[in-house]
Amino acid sequence: MSRRNEAHLAQQLKEYRAPNPVVEPGPLHLHPWIEASVKGWRPHVLILITLLLCTLPGFFALPPLDRDESRFAQATTQMFETKDFIRIRFQDEPRHKKPVGIHWLQAVSVSLLDGATHRTIQAFRLPSLFGAFFAAICTFQIGALLYNRWVGLIGGLALAGSLLMSTEAGIAKTDACLVGFTTLTYLGLAGLRAKPENKRYIWFFWGGLAMATLIKGPIGLLLILFSGVMLVAWERDLRWVKRAFHWPAILLAAVIVLPWYIAIWQATHGQFFMDAVGQDLAPKLSGQSENKAVPPGAHLLMSPILLWPTSFLIPLAFWVAWTSNRDPRIRFLLAWLVPGWLMFEAAPAKLAHYTLPVHGALVLLGAIGLFMGGWQRPKVRWLGIALLTLGTAVMTSVPYLLGKDVAMLETHFALLCSVVIGCIGMIGLTMVILRPKWAIVGLVAMACITSVTLKGLFVPSISALDLSRRVSAALQREGLHPRLSPGTPGPLIGAGYQEPSLIFLTRSDSALSSVAAAVKAARIGSGIVVNTQPQFKAALTLALAKKGLAPKWRKDVLAGLNYSKGDPVELAIGSVVAAPKPMPVPNRQN
Repeated sequence: MSRRNEAHLAQQLKEYRAPNPVVEPGPLHLHPWIEASVKGWRPHVLILITLLLCTLPGFFALPPLDRDESRFAQATTQMFETKDFIRIRFQDEPRHKKPVGIHWLQAVSVSLLDGATHRTIQAFRLPSLFGAFFAAICTFQIGALLYNRWVGLIGGLALAGSLLMSTEAGIAKTDACLVGFTTLTYLGLAGLRAKPENKRYIWFFWGGLAMATLIKGPIGLLLILFSGVMLVAWERDLRWVKRAFHWPAILLAAVIVLPWYIAIWQATHGQFFMDAVGQDLAPKLSGQSENKAVPPGAHLLMSPILLWPTSFLIPLAFWVAWTSNRDPRIRFLLAWLVPGWLMFEAAPAKLAHYTLPVHGALVLLGAIGLFMGGWQRPKVRWLGIALLTLGTAVMTSVPYLLGKDVAMLETHFALLCSVVIGCIGMIGLTMVILRPKWAIVGLVAMACITSVTLKGLFVPSISALDLSRRVSAALQREGLHPRLSPGTPGPLIGAGYQEPSLIFLTRSDSALSSVAAAVKAARIGSGIVVNTQPQFKAALTLALAKKGLAPKWRKDVLAGLNYSKGDPVELAIGSVVAAPKPMPVPNRQN
Protein backbone atom coordinates (compact mmCIF):
# COMPACT_ATOMS: atom_id res chain seq x y z
CA MET A 1 0.00 0.00 0.00
CA SER A 2 1.40 3.41 -0.95
CA ARG A 3 2.07 6.04 1.69
CA ARG A 4 -0.68 8.18 0.23
CA ASN A 5 -3.22 5.40 0.59
CA GLU A 6 -2.00 4.62 4.10
CA ALA A 7 -2.38 8.25 5.10
CA HIS A 8 -5.87 8.40 3.59
CA LEU A 9 -6.92 5.25 5.43
CA ALA A 10 -5.48 6.55 8.70
CA GLN A 11 -7.41 9.79 8.28
CA GLN A 12 -10.61 7.87 7.51
CA LEU A 13 -10.22 5.73 10.62
CA LYS A 14 -9.48 8.85 12.65
CA GLU A 15 -12.75 10.37 11.47
CA TYR A 16 -14.66 7.25 12.49
CA ARG A 17 -12.98 6.90 15.85
CA ALA A 18 -12.60 10.54 16.77
CA PRO A 19 -14.29 11.21 20.10
CA ASN A 20 -17.39 13.27 19.68
CA PRO A 21 -18.01 15.06 22.97
CA VAL A 22 -21.57 16.01 22.11
CA VAL A 23 -22.61 12.37 22.04
CA GLU A 24 -20.82 11.21 25.18
CA PRO A 25 -23.16 10.07 27.96
CA GLY A 26 -21.52 12.18 30.64
CA PRO A 27 -23.53 15.37 30.13
CA LEU A 28 -26.78 13.56 30.85
CA HIS A 29 -25.95 13.40 34.58
CA LEU A 30 -28.19 10.41 35.18
CA HIS A 31 -28.41 8.33 38.32
CA PRO A 32 -25.32 6.10 38.77
CA TRP A 33 -27.28 2.86 38.39
CA ILE A 34 -28.61 4.10 35.05
CA GLU A 35 -25.11 5.11 33.96
CA ALA A 36 -23.99 1.56 34.77
CA SER A 37 -26.64 0.07 32.50
CA VAL A 38 -24.45 0.53 29.40
CA LYS A 39 -21.58 -1.56 30.75
CA GLY A 40 -20.85 -5.18 29.88
CA TRP A 41 -23.79 -7.46 29.19
CA ARG A 42 -26.42 -5.13 30.69
CA PRO A 43 -27.55 -3.48 27.42
CA HIS A 44 -28.29 -6.90 25.89
CA VAL A 45 -30.40 -7.86 28.90
CA LEU A 46 -32.30 -4.56 28.90
CA ILE A 47 -33.08 -4.89 25.20
CA LEU A 48 -34.20 -8.50 25.66
CA ILE A 49 -36.46 -7.64 28.61
CA THR A 50 -38.02 -4.76 26.67
CA LEU A 51 -38.69 -6.94 23.64
CA LEU A 52 -40.16 -9.76 25.74
CA LEU A 53 -42.45 -7.45 27.71
CA CYS A 54 -43.72 -5.86 24.50
CA THR A 55 -44.04 -9.12 22.53
CA LEU A 56 -45.01 -11.99 24.82
CA PRO A 57 -48.55 -10.81 25.70
CA GLY A 58 -49.65 -11.26 22.09
CA PHE A 59 -47.16 -14.08 21.45
CA PHE A 60 -49.03 -16.37 23.86
CA ALA A 61 -52.55 -14.93 23.86
CA LEU A 62 -53.30 -14.48 20.16
CA PRO A 63 -54.58 -17.44 18.10
CA PRO A 64 -53.09 -18.39 14.71
CA LEU A 65 -53.53 -15.33 12.53
CA ASP A 66 -54.83 -15.17 8.98
CA ARG A 67 -53.60 -15.22 6.51
CA ASP A 68 -49.83 -15.19 6.10
CA GLU A 69 -48.93 -16.57 9.53
CA SER A 70 -51.17 -19.62 9.22
CA ARG A 71 -50.02 -20.27 5.65
CA PHE A 72 -46.37 -20.27 6.71
CA ALA A 73 -47.07 -22.48 9.72
CA GLN A 74 -49.20 -24.90 7.70
CA ALA A 75 -46.57 -25.15 4.95
CA THR A 76 -43.90 -25.96 7.56
CA THR A 77 -46.20 -28.57 9.11
CA GLN A 78 -46.68 -30.24 5.75
CA MET A 79 -42.91 -30.50 5.36
CA PHE A 80 -42.88 -32.74 8.43
CA GLU A 81 -45.82 -34.75 7.13
CA THR A 82 -44.36 -35.31 3.66
CA LYS A 83 -40.68 -35.44 4.72
CA ASP A 84 -40.04 -32.99 1.87
CA PHE A 85 -38.09 -29.98 3.15
CA ILE A 86 -37.31 -28.60 -0.32
CA ARG A 87 -40.69 -27.87 -1.87
CA ILE A 88 -43.12 -25.49 -0.15
CA ARG A 89 -46.82 -26.35 -0.35
CA PHE A 90 -50.07 -25.19 1.23
CA GLN A 91 -52.32 -28.24 1.02
CA ASP A 92 -52.09 -29.30 -2.65
CA GLU A 93 -51.05 -25.86 -3.89
CA PRO A 94 -47.35 -25.02 -4.42
CA ARG A 95 -46.25 -21.85 -2.60
CA HIS A 96 -43.78 -20.39 -5.06
CA LYS A 97 -43.47 -16.99 -3.36
CA LYS A 98 -40.76 -16.91 -0.69
CA PRO A 99 -37.62 -19.04 -0.24
CA VAL A 100 -37.41 -21.82 2.31
CA GLY A 101 -35.39 -20.08 5.04
CA ILE A 102 -38.27 -19.25 7.38
CA HIS A 103 -39.67 -22.77 7.07
CA TRP A 104 -36.35 -24.32 8.04
CA LEU A 105 -36.04 -22.00 11.04
CA GLN A 106 -39.60 -22.85 12.10
CA ALA A 107 -38.87 -26.55 11.61
CA VAL A 108 -35.90 -26.28 13.99
CA SER A 109 -37.90 -24.44 16.68
CA VAL A 110 -40.85 -26.84 16.38
CA SER A 111 -38.57 -29.89 16.57
CA LEU A 112 -36.91 -28.55 19.71
CA LEU A 113 -40.27 -27.99 21.42
CA ASP A 114 -43.39 -30.16 21.08
CA GLY A 115 -43.18 -31.28 17.44
CA ALA A 116 -45.28 -30.45 14.41
CA THR A 117 -48.12 -32.84 15.24
CA HIS A 118 -49.32 -30.66 18.12
CA ARG A 119 -49.55 -27.56 15.90
CA THR A 120 -48.76 -25.15 18.72
CA ILE A 121 -48.51 -21.77 17.00
CA GLN A 122 -46.08 -20.36 19.59
CA ALA A 123 -43.43 -22.86 18.48
CA PHE A 124 -43.68 -21.50 14.94
CA ARG A 125 -43.39 -17.92 16.23
CA LEU A 126 -40.06 -18.40 18.00
CA PRO A 127 -37.86 -17.60 14.95
CA SER A 128 -39.60 -14.24 14.62
CA LEU A 129 -38.93 -13.48 18.27
CA PHE A 130 -35.26 -14.36 17.85
CA GLY A 131 -35.08 -12.34 14.63
CA ALA A 132 -36.45 -9.24 16.35
CA PHE A 133 -34.00 -9.64 19.24
CA PHE A 134 -31.17 -10.10 16.77
CA ALA A 135 -32.19 -6.90 14.95
CA ALA A 136 -32.30 -4.87 18.18
CA ILE A 137 -28.93 -6.23 19.38
CA CYS A 138 -27.28 -5.54 16.01
CA THR A 139 -28.73 -2.01 16.12
CA PHE A 140 -27.14 -1.56 19.54
CA GLN A 141 -23.81 -2.86 18.23
CA ILE A 142 -23.88 -0.50 15.24
CA GLY A 143 -24.56 2.49 17.49
CA ALA A 144 -21.77 1.44 19.86
CA LEU A 145 -19.38 0.88 16.97
CA LEU A 146 -20.01 4.22 15.29
CA TYR A 147 -20.52 6.37 18.41
CA ASN A 148 -20.86 4.88 21.89
CA ARG A 149 -22.88 2.35 23.87
CA TRP A 150 -25.43 4.95 25.01
CA VAL A 151 -26.40 5.73 21.42
CA GLY A 152 -26.58 2.01 20.68
CA LEU A 153 -28.67 1.26 23.77
CA ILE A 154 -31.26 3.94 23.03
CA GLY A 155 -31.46 2.78 19.42
CA GLY A 156 -31.84 -0.87 20.43
CA LEU A 157 -34.49 -0.10 23.05
CA ALA A 158 -36.40 2.15 20.64
CA LEU A 159 -36.47 -0.56 17.98
CA ALA A 160 -37.39 -3.37 20.40
CA GLY A 161 -40.18 -1.34 21.99
CA SER A 162 -41.70 0.05 18.81
CA LEU A 163 -45.21 -1.09 17.93
CA LEU A 164 -44.29 -2.59 14.57
CA MET A 165 -41.22 -4.55 15.68
CA SER A 166 -42.82 -5.94 18.84
CA THR A 167 -45.85 -7.01 16.79
CA GLU A 168 -43.86 -8.68 14.00
CA ALA A 169 -41.80 -10.47 16.67
CA GLY A 170 -44.93 -12.39 17.63
CA ILE A 171 -46.07 -13.44 14.13
CA ALA A 172 -44.79 -16.60 12.45
CA LYS A 173 -43.71 -15.18 9.10
CA THR A 174 -40.62 -13.83 7.37
CA ASP A 175 -40.40 -10.16 8.30
CA ALA A 176 -38.81 -10.16 11.77
CA CYS A 177 -36.20 -12.70 10.67
CA LEU A 178 -35.46 -10.67 7.54
CA VAL A 179 -34.87 -7.58 9.68
CA GLY A 180 -32.58 -9.51 12.02
CA PHE A 181 -30.29 -10.81 9.29
CA THR A 182 -30.42 -7.59 7.26
CA THR A 183 -29.32 -5.61 10.32
CA LEU A 184 -26.50 -8.12 10.84
CA THR A 185 -25.41 -7.38 7.26
CA TYR A 186 -25.39 -3.64 7.99
CA LEU A 187 -23.36 -4.31 11.14
CA GLY A 188 -20.84 -6.07 8.94
CA LEU A 189 -20.85 -3.15 6.50
CA ALA A 190 -20.34 -0.64 9.32
CA GLY A 191 -17.42 -2.70 10.61
CA LEU A 192 -15.86 -2.95 7.16
CA ARG A 193 -15.73 0.84 7.07
CA ALA A 194 -14.95 1.63 10.71
CA LYS A 195 -12.70 -1.30 11.72
CA PRO A 196 -11.24 -2.84 8.57
CA GLU A 197 -8.60 -4.73 10.52
CA ASN A 198 -11.30 -6.80 12.31
CA LYS A 199 -12.14 -9.70 10.00
CA ARG A 200 -15.26 -10.79 11.87
CA TYR A 201 -17.28 -8.00 10.22
CA ILE A 202 -16.68 -9.56 6.80
CA TRP A 203 -18.25 -12.76 8.08
CA PHE A 204 -21.18 -10.80 9.55
CA PHE A 205 -21.70 -9.10 6.20
CA TRP A 206 -21.78 -12.21 4.02
CA GLY A 207 -23.47 -14.46 6.56
CA GLY A 208 -26.28 -11.98 7.18
CA LEU A 209 -26.73 -11.32 3.47
CA ALA A 210 -26.91 -15.05 2.71
CA MET A 211 -29.53 -15.72 5.38
CA ALA A 212 -31.59 -12.69 4.30
CA THR A 213 -31.52 -14.05 0.74
CA LEU A 214 -32.62 -17.49 1.92
CA ILE A 215 -35.52 -15.96 3.84
CA LYS A 216 -36.96 -13.37 1.46
CA GLY A 217 -35.09 -13.58 -1.80
CA PRO A 218 -33.76 -10.35 -3.33
CA ILE A 219 -35.06 -7.84 -0.75
CA GLY A 220 -32.02 -7.88 1.54
CA LEU A 221 -29.66 -7.93 -1.44
CA LEU A 222 -31.37 -4.91 -3.00
CA LEU A 223 -31.20 -2.94 0.25
CA ILE A 224 -27.47 -3.56 0.64
CA LEU A 225 -26.81 -2.91 -3.05
CA PHE A 226 -28.61 0.45 -3.00
CA SER A 227 -26.85 1.45 0.22
CA GLY A 228 -23.45 0.55 -1.26
CA VAL A 229 -24.13 2.47 -4.46
CA MET A 230 -25.16 5.55 -2.47
CA LEU A 231 -22.03 5.41 -0.30
CA VAL A 232 -19.70 4.97 -3.27
CA ALA A 233 -21.39 7.81 -5.20
CA TRP A 234 -21.29 10.06 -2.13
CA GLU A 235 -17.75 9.35 -0.92
CA ARG A 236 -16.06 8.19 -4.16
CA ASP A 237 -14.12 5.58 -2.20
CA LEU A 238 -14.06 1.90 -3.20
CA ARG A 239 -11.64 0.61 -0.59
CA TRP A 240 -14.29 -0.78 1.72
CA VAL A 241 -15.84 -2.52 -1.30
CA LYS A 242 -12.53 -4.23 -2.04
CA ARG A 243 -12.23 -5.29 1.61
CA ALA A 244 -15.66 -6.92 1.36
CA PHE A 245 -14.46 -9.39 -1.29
CA HIS A 246 -13.15 -11.98 1.12
CA TRP A 247 -13.40 -15.30 -0.66
CA PRO A 248 -13.80 -17.61 2.38
CA ALA A 249 -16.78 -15.51 3.57
CA ILE A 250 -18.24 -15.43 0.05
CA LEU A 251 -17.87 -19.22 -0.09
CA LEU A 252 -19.80 -19.48 3.19
CA ALA A 253 -22.61 -17.37 1.71
CA ALA A 254 -22.70 -19.60 -1.37
CA VAL A 255 -22.89 -22.73 0.82
CA ILE A 256 -25.86 -21.23 2.70
CA VAL A 257 -27.81 -20.07 -0.35
CA LEU A 258 -27.04 -22.19 -3.40
CA PRO A 259 -27.93 -25.76 -2.33
CA TRP A 260 -31.61 -25.03 -1.82
CA TYR A 261 -31.88 -22.76 -4.89
CA ILE A 262 -30.36 -25.53 -7.02
CA ALA A 263 -32.56 -28.17 -5.39
CA ILE A 264 -35.78 -26.19 -5.89
CA TRP A 265 -34.85 -25.53 -9.51
CA GLN A 266 -34.50 -29.23 -10.11
CA ALA A 267 -37.56 -30.20 -8.07
CA THR A 268 -39.88 -27.73 -9.85
CA HIS A 269 -38.04 -27.55 -13.20
CA GLY A 270 -37.57 -23.81 -12.68
CA GLN A 271 -41.27 -23.17 -12.03
CA PHE A 272 -40.56 -21.78 -8.54
CA PHE A 273 -38.56 -18.87 -9.95
CA MET A 274 -41.05 -18.11 -12.72
CA ASP A 275 -43.94 -18.05 -10.26
CA ALA A 276 -42.00 -16.12 -7.60
CA VAL A 277 -41.21 -13.37 -10.09
CA GLY A 278 -44.33 -13.47 -12.25
CA GLN A 279 -47.00 -14.05 -9.59
CA ASP A 280 -45.50 -12.48 -6.46
CA LEU A 281 -42.79 -9.89 -7.13
CA ALA A 282 -43.94 -8.45 -10.49
CA PRO A 283 -47.57 -7.77 -9.42
CA LYS A 284 -46.31 -5.90 -6.34
CA LEU A 285 -44.04 -3.74 -8.47
CA SER A 286 -46.74 -3.08 -11.07
CA GLY A 287 -49.55 -2.42 -8.60
CA GLN A 288 -51.59 -5.44 -9.73
CA SER A 289 -51.19 -7.53 -6.57
CA GLU A 290 -53.96 -8.36 -4.10
CA ASN A 291 -52.83 -5.31 -2.09
CA LYS A 292 -54.15 -2.13 -3.66
CA ALA A 293 -51.71 0.44 -5.02
CA VAL A 294 -51.01 3.29 -2.60
CA PRO A 295 -49.40 6.64 -3.52
CA PRO A 296 -45.83 7.40 -2.36
CA GLY A 297 -45.55 8.90 1.10
CA ALA A 298 -47.80 6.37 2.83
CA HIS A 299 -44.95 4.82 4.81
CA LEU A 300 -43.86 8.24 6.03
CA LEU A 301 -47.41 9.03 7.16
CA MET A 302 -47.66 5.69 8.97
CA SER A 303 -44.30 6.00 10.72
CA PRO A 304 -45.56 7.94 13.82
CA ILE A 305 -47.86 4.99 14.53
CA LEU A 306 -45.52 2.16 13.57
CA LEU A 307 -42.60 3.56 15.61
CA TRP A 308 -44.81 4.51 18.55
CA PRO A 309 -43.97 5.25 21.34
CA THR A 310 -40.46 6.15 20.21
CA SER A 311 -41.78 8.18 17.27
CA PHE A 312 -40.49 11.34 18.97
CA LEU A 313 -37.09 10.32 17.55
CA ILE A 314 -38.25 10.97 13.96
CA PRO A 315 -37.73 14.79 13.96
CA LEU A 316 -34.39 14.30 15.70
CA ALA A 317 -33.34 11.91 12.93
CA PHE A 318 -34.28 14.45 10.25
CA TRP A 319 -32.40 17.19 12.12
CA VAL A 320 -29.23 15.09 12.36
CA ALA A 321 -29.47 14.13 8.69
CA TRP A 322 -29.74 17.79 7.71
CA THR A 323 -27.04 19.22 9.98
CA SER A 324 -24.41 16.47 10.20
CA ASN A 325 -24.38 14.64 6.89
CA ARG A 326 -20.66 15.38 6.40
CA ASP A 327 -19.86 12.96 9.18
CA PRO A 328 -19.04 9.57 7.56
CA ARG A 329 -20.96 7.80 10.32
CA ILE A 330 -24.09 9.79 9.52
CA ARG A 331 -23.54 9.12 5.83
CA PHE A 332 -23.53 5.40 6.57
CA LEU A 333 -26.82 5.60 8.47
CA LEU A 334 -28.40 7.70 5.72
CA ALA A 335 -27.23 5.20 3.11
CA TRP A 336 -28.93 2.50 5.19
CA LEU A 337 -32.15 4.49 5.57
CA VAL A 338 -32.80 6.58 2.46
CA PRO A 339 -32.48 4.20 -0.54
CA GLY A 340 -34.46 1.44 1.11
CA TRP A 341 -37.21 3.80 2.24
CA LEU A 342 -37.47 5.31 -1.24
CA MET A 343 -37.61 1.82 -2.76
CA PHE A 344 -40.56 0.87 -0.57
CA GLU A 345 -42.29 4.20 -1.17
CA ALA A 346 -41.92 3.75 -4.94
CA ALA A 347 -43.50 0.28 -4.93
CA PRO A 348 -47.28 0.51 -5.56
CA ALA A 349 -48.10 -2.13 -2.92
CA LYS A 350 -47.41 -0.83 0.60
CA LEU A 351 -47.84 -2.97 3.67
CA ALA A 352 -46.95 -1.55 7.07
CA HIS A 353 -43.99 -3.87 7.68
CA TYR A 354 -42.16 -3.16 4.41
CA THR A 355 -39.90 -0.41 5.82
CA LEU A 356 -38.99 -2.35 8.98
CA PRO A 357 -35.47 -3.33 7.73
CA VAL A 358 -34.42 0.34 7.74
CA HIS A 359 -35.99 1.36 11.06
CA GLY A 360 -32.70 0.63 12.83
CA ALA A 361 -31.03 3.48 10.97
CA LEU A 362 -33.89 5.83 11.79
CA VAL A 363 -33.83 5.19 15.55
CA LEU A 364 -30.03 5.45 15.66
CA LEU A 365 -30.15 8.83 13.93
CA GLY A 366 -32.76 9.92 16.46
CA ALA A 367 -30.63 8.67 19.37
CA ILE A 368 -27.64 10.60 18.02
CA GLY A 369 -29.85 13.68 17.82
CA LEU A 370 -30.64 13.39 21.52
CA PHE A 371 -26.95 13.56 22.44
CA MET A 372 -26.22 16.32 19.94
CA GLY A 373 -28.68 18.63 21.67
CA GLY A 374 -31.41 18.41 19.06
CA TRP A 375 -34.13 18.23 21.71
CA GLN A 376 -33.24 21.76 22.78
CA ARG A 377 -34.29 23.02 19.35
CA PRO A 378 -37.89 24.24 19.74
CA LYS A 379 -39.10 23.10 16.31
CA VAL A 380 -37.55 19.65 16.71
CA ARG A 381 -38.88 19.26 20.26
CA TRP A 382 -42.47 20.32 19.54
CA LEU A 383 -42.66 18.30 16.33
CA GLY A 384 -41.48 15.25 18.29
CA ILE A 385 -44.10 15.90 20.96
CA ALA A 386 -46.76 16.32 18.27
CA LEU A 387 -45.88 13.00 16.60
CA LEU A 388 -45.88 11.22 19.95
CA THR A 389 -49.24 12.79 20.79
CA LEU A 390 -50.67 11.68 17.45
CA GLY A 391 -49.51 8.11 17.95
CA THR A 392 -50.82 8.05 21.50
CA ALA A 393 -54.22 9.34 20.38
CA VAL A 394 -54.47 6.63 17.71
CA MET A 395 -53.43 3.86 20.09
CA THR A 396 -55.86 5.12 22.72
CA SER A 397 -58.76 5.05 20.28
CA VAL A 398 -58.07 1.54 18.89
CA PRO A 399 -59.81 -0.48 21.66
CA TYR A 400 -62.88 1.74 21.77
CA LEU A 401 -63.34 1.92 18.00
CA LEU A 402 -62.75 -1.79 17.49
CA GLY A 403 -65.05 -2.68 20.37
CA LYS A 404 -67.72 -0.44 18.92
CA ASP A 405 -67.50 -2.08 15.50
CA VAL A 406 -67.43 -5.67 16.76
CA ALA A 407 -70.86 -6.09 18.33
CA MET A 408 -69.95 -9.23 20.27
CA LEU A 409 -67.60 -7.30 22.57
CA GLU A 410 -68.90 -5.42 25.61
CA THR A 411 -68.04 -1.78 25.04
CA HIS A 412 -67.27 -1.00 28.68
CA PHE A 413 -64.21 -3.27 28.61
CA ALA A 414 -63.05 -1.64 25.38
CA LEU A 415 -63.50 1.77 26.98
CA LEU A 416 -61.53 0.64 30.04
CA CYS A 417 -58.63 -0.49 27.83
CA SER A 418 -58.68 2.85 26.01
CA VAL A 419 -58.58 4.70 29.34
CA VAL A 420 -55.59 2.66 30.52
CA ILE A 421 -53.65 3.30 27.30
CA GLY A 422 -54.62 6.98 27.37
CA CYS A 423 -53.49 7.44 30.97
CA ILE A 424 -50.14 5.75 30.47
CA GLY A 425 -49.74 7.75 27.27
CA MET A 426 -50.28 11.01 29.13
CA ILE A 427 -47.63 10.00 31.68
CA GLY A 428 -45.20 9.26 28.88
CA LEU A 429 -45.92 12.57 27.16
CA THR A 430 -45.43 14.43 30.44
CA MET A 431 -42.05 12.79 30.95
CA VAL A 432 -40.97 13.66 27.41
CA ILE A 433 -41.93 17.31 27.96
CA LEU A 434 -40.70 17.82 31.54
CA ARG A 435 -37.96 15.19 32.01
CA PRO A 436 -36.54 14.38 28.58
CA LYS A 437 -33.49 12.71 30.14
CA TRP A 438 -35.78 10.03 31.56
CA ALA A 439 -38.07 9.88 28.54
CA ILE A 440 -36.74 6.64 27.09
CA VAL A 441 -37.39 4.85 30.41
CA GLY A 442 -40.96 6.12 30.57
CA LEU A 443 -41.66 5.35 26.92
CA VAL A 444 -40.38 1.77 27.22
CA ALA A 445 -42.66 1.29 30.23
CA MET A 446 -45.51 2.81 28.23
CA ALA A 447 -44.90 0.40 25.36
CA CYS A 448 -44.89 -2.60 27.73
CA ILE A 449 -48.11 -1.65 29.51
CA THR A 450 -49.85 -0.89 26.23
CA SER A 451 -48.77 -4.25 24.82
CA VAL A 452 -50.20 -6.11 27.81
CA THR A 453 -53.45 -4.14 27.59
CA LEU A 454 -53.93 -4.30 23.84
CA LYS A 455 -52.34 -7.56 22.67
CA GLY A 456 -52.53 -9.54 25.89
CA LEU A 457 -56.01 -8.65 27.15
CA PHE A 458 -58.12 -6.69 24.70
CA VAL A 459 -57.71 -8.40 21.31
CA PRO A 460 -57.85 -11.96 22.74
CA SER A 461 -61.12 -11.04 24.49
CA ILE A 462 -62.84 -10.42 21.14
CA SER A 463 -64.36 -13.82 20.45
CA ALA A 464 -65.53 -12.71 17.01
CA LEU A 465 -61.89 -12.49 15.89
CA ASP A 466 -61.10 -15.95 17.23
CA LEU A 467 -63.50 -17.88 15.02
CA SER A 468 -61.16 -20.61 13.78
CA ARG A 469 -60.05 -21.60 17.27
CA ARG A 470 -63.65 -21.64 18.46
CA VAL A 471 -64.61 -23.86 15.53
CA SER A 472 -61.72 -26.22 16.32
CA ALA A 473 -62.81 -26.41 19.97
CA ALA A 474 -66.44 -27.06 18.98
CA LEU A 475 -65.39 -29.86 16.63
CA GLN A 476 -63.38 -31.49 19.40
CA ARG A 477 -66.26 -31.10 21.84
CA GLU A 478 -68.62 -32.82 19.39
CA GLY A 479 -66.15 -35.59 18.65
CA LEU A 480 -65.74 -34.43 15.03
CA HIS A 481 -62.22 -33.02 15.03
CA PRO A 482 -60.30 -34.73 12.21
CA ARG A 483 -57.02 -34.67 14.15
CA LEU A 484 -57.92 -34.62 17.84
CA SER A 485 -61.08 -36.75 17.98
CA PRO A 486 -60.42 -40.52 17.98
CA GLY A 487 -62.17 -42.51 15.27
CA THR A 488 -63.04 -39.61 12.97
CA PRO A 489 -62.65 -41.28 9.57
CA GLY A 490 -62.45 -38.57 6.98
CA PRO A 491 -61.15 -35.05 6.46
CA LEU A 492 -63.04 -32.00 7.59
CA ILE A 493 -65.25 -30.74 4.76
CA GLY A 494 -67.17 -27.53 4.18
CA ALA A 495 -67.55 -24.37 2.11
CA GLY A 496 -67.76 -20.63 2.63
CA TYR A 497 -64.97 -20.45 5.23
CA GLN A 498 -61.56 -21.70 4.12
CA GLU A 499 -59.22 -19.64 6.28
CA PRO A 500 -55.68 -21.04 6.64
CA SER A 501 -55.94 -20.83 10.43
CA LEU A 502 -58.74 -23.42 10.46
CA ILE A 503 -56.77 -25.74 8.18
CA PHE A 504 -53.73 -25.37 10.44
CA LEU A 505 -55.78 -26.12 13.56
CA THR A 506 -57.51 -29.15 12.03
CA ARG A 507 -55.77 -31.23 9.36
CA SER A 508 -53.82 -30.66 6.16
CA ASP A 509 -56.36 -32.51 3.98
CA SER A 510 -59.35 -30.43 5.14
CA ALA A 511 -61.56 -29.79 2.09
CA LEU A 512 -63.00 -26.32 2.62
CA SER A 513 -62.37 -24.55 -0.69
CA SER A 514 -65.70 -25.27 -2.45
CA VAL A 515 -68.85 -27.38 -2.39
CA ALA A 516 -67.46 -29.63 -5.13
CA ALA A 517 -64.21 -30.26 -3.22
CA ALA A 518 -66.14 -30.94 -0.01
CA VAL A 519 -68.43 -33.51 -1.65
CA LYS A 520 -65.49 -35.23 -3.33
CA ALA A 521 -63.70 -35.66 0.02
CA ALA A 522 -66.82 -36.49 2.09
CA ARG A 523 -66.92 -39.75 4.05
CA ILE A 524 -69.47 -41.02 6.52
CA GLY A 525 -68.42 -39.56 9.87
CA SER A 526 -66.54 -36.60 8.43
CA GLY A 527 -66.99 -33.31 10.24
CA ILE A 528 -68.63 -30.39 8.42
CA VAL A 529 -68.05 -26.65 8.82
CA VAL A 530 -70.13 -24.61 6.40
CA ASN A 531 -71.27 -21.03 5.99
CA THR A 532 -74.98 -20.83 6.75
CA GLN A 533 -75.73 -18.79 3.63
CA PRO A 534 -77.88 -20.80 1.16
CA GLN A 535 -75.27 -20.84 -1.62
CA PHE A 536 -73.06 -22.84 0.72
CA LYS A 537 -75.20 -24.77 3.22
CA ALA A 538 -78.14 -25.61 0.98
CA ALA A 539 -75.87 -26.31 -1.98
CA LEU A 540 -73.72 -28.67 0.10
CA THR A 541 -76.80 -30.53 1.38
CA LEU A 542 -78.11 -31.00 -2.15
CA ALA A 543 -74.72 -32.11 -3.51
CA LEU A 544 -74.28 -34.64 -0.68
CA ALA A 545 -77.72 -36.08 -1.38
CA LYS A 546 -76.69 -36.86 -4.95
CA LYS A 547 -73.87 -38.96 -3.49
CA GLY A 548 -76.20 -40.79 -1.11
CA LEU A 549 -75.03 -38.78 1.90
CA ALA A 550 -76.62 -36.20 4.18
CA PRO A 551 -75.49 -33.70 6.83
CA LYS A 552 -76.43 -34.13 10.48
CA TRP A 553 -76.31 -30.66 11.98
CA ARG A 554 -75.47 -29.79 15.56
CA LYS A 555 -77.53 -27.18 17.33
CA ASP A 556 -74.86 -24.52 17.85
CA VAL A 557 -74.14 -21.92 15.16
CA LEU A 558 -70.85 -20.05 15.59
CA ALA A 559 -70.89 -16.36 14.65
CA GLY A 560 -67.80 -14.26 14.13
CA LEU A 561 -65.86 -12.00 11.82
CA ASN A 562 -63.78 -13.14 8.86
CA TYR A 563 -61.33 -10.30 9.37
CA SER A 564 -59.28 -11.26 6.31
CA LYS A 565 -62.25 -10.24 4.17
CA GLY A 566 -63.93 -7.92 6.67
CA ASP A 567 -67.22 -9.86 6.53
CA PRO A 568 -69.39 -11.22 9.35
CA VAL A 569 -69.93 -14.95 9.07
CA GLU A 570 -72.06 -17.66 10.68
CA LEU A 571 -70.88 -21.27 10.60
CA ALA A 572 -72.89 -24.45 11.10
CA ILE A 573 -71.20 -27.61 12.38
CA GLY A 574 -72.30 -31.12 11.57
CA SER A 575 -71.24 -34.56 10.39
CA VAL A 576 -71.76 -36.65 7.28
CA VAL A 577 -74.19 -39.55 7.59
CA ALA A 578 -75.80 -41.92 5.11
CA ALA A 579 -78.86 -40.47 3.45
CA PRO A 580 -82.07 -42.06 4.79
CA LYS A 581 -83.70 -44.47 2.40
CA PRO A 582 -87.09 -43.37 1.10
CA MET A 583 -90.05 -45.05 2.76
CA PRO A 584 -91.82 -47.54 0.47
CA VAL A 585 -95.26 -46.44 -0.69
CA PRO A 586 -97.86 -49.08 0.34
CA ASN A 587 -100.10 -50.50 -2.39
CA ARG A 588 -103.79 -49.86 -1.81
CA GLN A 589 -106.23 -52.39 -3.18
CA ASN A 590 -109.74 -51.39 -3.82
